[in-house]
Amino acid sequence: MSAPAQLHRDQRGVVGKIIVVWLVLVAVFGVAAVDTVSILFTKFHDSDLASSAAADAANKWRDLKDQNAACQAAAQSVAVEDSTAHIPTGGCIVNTKTGSVTITVRKEAHTIVAGKIGPLEKFAKTSATETSGPTAL
Repeated sequence: MSAPAQLHRDQRGVVGKIIVVWLVLVAVFGVAAVDTVSILFTKFHDSDLASSAAADAANKWRDLKDQNAACQAAAQSVAVEDSTAHIPTGGCIVNTKTGSVTITVRKEAHTIVAGKIGPLEKFAKTSATETSGPTAL
């Protein structure tokens, strides 16, 4: 058998293997990109929820001077806007001197892989904290 024929036979399937490796790499990077965008979107959504809830709570505090009512208003605001988000224990702090309210909102991002793999689960659990004072009348 000649050397060129032997060389040709040894390279059979190399192109197919390269294509498979590229497809796997594209799939891995694609899933990572989708999960990253989902986590970032959820983080921004949390921030919006917290900001809105803090404003509602600050207005309730201004009207009633009741911390429990202010925190309940914040929780209701979050529940109405997104039933899968929540204010954790200690996530509602009313500054009785200034009337400002600080709200923390937590939510788990909808991910393909990150929320299902142990070391990556923490990245899928997002939170945001916002502070707002009462609006002017």
